[in-house]
Amino acid sequence: MKVYRSLPDINTDFETSVALGNFDGVHIGHQKILKSAVQMATKLGGKPACFTFSNHPRELFGGKSDRGILFITNDDEKLQLFEEAGIEVVFDVPFDEVTMNMLPEIFIKDILCDKLKVKGVSCGFNYRFGTRASGDDKLLIELGSRYGYETSVIQPVKVGSEIVSSTAIRKYIETGDIIKANEYLGRPFSIDGTVGRGNHIGSKIGFPTANIELSFTKVSPMNGVYFTRTLVNGSTYNSVSNVGNKPTIGNYNKSIETHIFGINEELYGGYIKIEFLKLHRPEFKFESLELLTEHIADDIESARRFHGVK
Repeated sequence: MKVYRSLPDINTDFETSVALGNFDGVHIGHQKILKSAVQMATKLGGKPACFTFSNHPRELFGGKSDRGILFITNDDEKLQLFEEAGIEVVFDVPFDEVTMNMLPEIFIKDILCDKLKVKGVSCGFNYRFGTRASGDDKLLIELGSRYGYETSVIQPVKVGSEIVSSTAIRKYIETGDIIKANEYLGRPFSIDGTVGRGNHIGSKIGFPTANIELSFTKVSPMNGVYFTRTLVNGSTYNSVSNVGNKPTIGNYNKSIETHIFGINEELYGGYIKIEFLKLHRPEFKFESLELLTEHIADDIESARRFHGVK
């Protein structure tokens, strides 16, 4: 999959059918837009492509409250999901003053038509672009006949009465409703990272864990114990994970400690990916290490039952 990282770098010698959007989370609504782009590429010719931003546009559009928006997927995850959806070319460019102040018709003519050579455009019902976010799906449709491309607009995707959105997914992750978040994502929410050295408390009390620090740019689940699955060296294992600050034993930065069933190898320095399946209980501060140990044993037994592990 070819990835372009800036507007000046884009110099295509092929036509495209492009999906437009921010695609944070690549949730089930986003997946419909990507599928539409792939289908239009088959119908109209050209390569299925995606035009997106490497940062969140609201960081420039909004005020102080919009700074530092936490992502649902990191860059590598997003690119992998694009590839799995059938996208062959990604234009992953920074949203900056130039793109923010670009007239909508200039975006269509100079970017979509001249640089991307679009034959088809797919976007969501609420897609906005150009100065003051004044460009929309209606303008894309209107100018399509002039510039020679087709436009497909994907209508809202709902679960029950709620429209699926990245904002809703962040809310569910942050409040521990992982089941709902996963339903909206169409897959388990995950966090990956390099295993670091912890304080070895887990090993001392008989429950060794793999520990990873949380990213400052990615949304993290509410503090608590979760039933999880963990990917290690290409294999997937059932697991149970604690997200939190370990209040019983001290004052620590928020991290993830994962007890993995059926693995005994040293994981320090290795890469793991943790998929969150269900919140078991919130994190508590226990009165003693002995009480903590008892509850961890109960958590592990509950996880074994959940996973069907003996």
